[in-house]
Amino acid sequence: MRKTFLRVAASLAALSCTAAIAADLSVRVDAREVARKRLHVALRLAAKPGPLTLVYPKWMPGEHGPTGPLESVVGLEIRANGERLAWSRDPLDMYALKLVVPRGADHLDVALEAGLATESGTFSAGPTSSEVLAVIPWNECVLIPQGADAAKLSASATLLAPADWVVASPLRTTRAADGAYDFEVTSVAGLIDSPAQLGRYARRVELAGSEPGPGLKHSISLMADSAAALVTPEDFAAGYARLVAESGALFGSRPYRSYTWLLSLSDHVAHFGLEHHESSDDRDGEQALQDAERRMDLATLLGHEYVHAWNGKFRRPQGLLSPDYQRPMDGTLLWVYEGMTEFWGDVLPARAGLLTPEYFRDLLADAAAEFVLSPGARWRPMGDTAVAAQALYSAPAAWQSSRRSVDYYDASVFLWLDVDQELRARSHGAAGLDDFARRFGAGPVGAPQLAPYAEQDVYAALAAVVPGDWRGFVHRHLDLTGTDALVGALERAGWRLSYSADKNASVENRQKRHKSLERQWSLGLRLDKDANVVDVLEDHAAARAGLGPGMKLIGVGGRKYTAELLDAAIVEAHVRQQPIVLLVENGDYYRSIAVAYFDGPRYPHLTRIEGRGDGLAALTSARAH
Repeated sequence: MRKTFLRVAASLAALSCTAAIAADLSVRVDAREVARKRLHVALRLAAKPGPLTLVYPKWMPGEHGPTGPLESVVGLEIRANGERLAWSRDPLDMYALKLVVPRGADHLDVALEAGLATESGTFSAGPTSSEVLAVIPWNECVLIPQGADAAKLSASATLLAPADWVVASPLRTTRAADGAYDFEVTSVAGLIDSPAQLGRYARRVELAGSEPGPGLKHSISLMADSAAALVTPEDFAAGYARLVAESGALFGSRPYRSYTWLLSLSDHVAHFGLEHHESSDDRDGEQALQDAERRMDLATLLGHEYVHAWNGKFRRPQGLLSPDYQRPMDGTLLWVYEGMTEFWGDVLPARAGLLTPEYFRDLLADAAAEFVLSPGARWRPMGDTAVAAQALYSAPAAWQSSRRSVDYYDASVFLWLDVDQELRARSHGAAGLDDFARRFGAGPVGAPQLAPYAEQDVYAALAAVVPGDWRGFVHRHLDLTGTDALVGALERAGWRLSYSADKNASVENRQKRHKSLERQWSLGLRLDKDANVVDVLEDHAAARAGLGPGMKLIGVGGRKYTAELLDAAIVEAHVRQQPIVLLVENGDYYRSIAVAYFDGPRYPHLTRIEGRGDGLAALTSARAH
């Protein structure tokens, strides 16, 4: 530990070479050991003599919960006037540290050691680095005064990366004489909103011609665990340039100075997307670019996070504001923040040609069937999954179908599809959701701004497009149990949910990504990569036979389990009308279970309703020219 603090002391000395207090908070991160999940952080905070409470960021924007990983702090030393200060933790608030700043001190020097996650954790609190790449979550590298507005605290930031690694950031960077990277940042909130991506294998894809305005650049920063993983198809840049053009045609504004997707391809980091105002932290498997259907799945991730620049970062629900990252967030309007973003995050890539029409429909069928078959929708309304988001994000996969998950993502896609169809119906085809999005997302081009909204503002913007009781219309989706409103939205768009033996491309992609097996539409069963039962549908064949989460499938029909054997058994049971016999391990016990399922392979799809217009085709046709 002593050697560690000597390392940080050197960083503090480097900070002291600058002007006395150049910013409210100066951050210097030594990330040269990030491959072993270790960051050495030196902070300099402006301070006044007297009692002071410092807080570690807790409620992280975009993560919708108290996800600041307090356990990542593995070393802390606070000094003033060269003397080490005593501190104590607030016994009722683990994120708050109390201390007294001595007379004559105008700043604090803090040596903070961060031990990054190696497993578990949600979003940026999950694994964030491999042997050859990393994403630096700045929120794990700062302390700020309690009650301070991070957007009003000035900041400076420096990063030391491994010698042969490249650094990417939405912030302007310069290389210092000692090899460190200095970031041009105006506030602590702006720093936390601008992750740094670094790695050995890197490539930057500029989206030339994506925006006619001068100086407004869009790019994708690719970093991967191998050089081969960075290879992209010939039309990759052109496809995402079209995505940028389609977003401009939709919203009519650009609430950023430039935009960078920070795309990290690794099997050793947590996979997710996290929105930031001028960038997004996007992570997928190492081979995500090497398969055409995986690229379509990736397009929905990059599309979703990009839409957040308008819906989530520029326009944000008032309940999701937490200026010092300590005030609890109210997720009531996540059906707008995330739900509408999920809708446009699928539609815009389809308009840009990054998704085929068939894949877009398989996405909708996959999501719709999930809700129609899951017992959770029968007792829990969709709106409650938004209110309870902070608990549901970290809930186990076991019994997810009965409990519901953060369903406001996918279920809200059908809510907004229904709104689109209702706008078209009431206006006799003269208006649609595009008109609402342009009105709601209208804003400046240039420096990031924040325009909070309340629920009534959403309905007022809809009524400005087409008058009506929009609150009542929307709350049919939010407050009622069951899936009548969801299925009705599909049918109004001219499509019906159906099932067949043909595989669903969206489902296949998810199984590839997680190495899982999903047979919930036939047996009512989900298995993970190790053949453990993750979840069962309570009123389907597997559950009725006695299968439940936590069991492990080890045999099918007297032979050792494989996915192929199970699928063959599903076909054979249909032909012979005899139960599927499974050997199951449950803790220290073994059991033979006969599953009475005879309807053969079954996957969700959409089929056209004759005599009705194709609302999905109208929705996904290109707008940009």
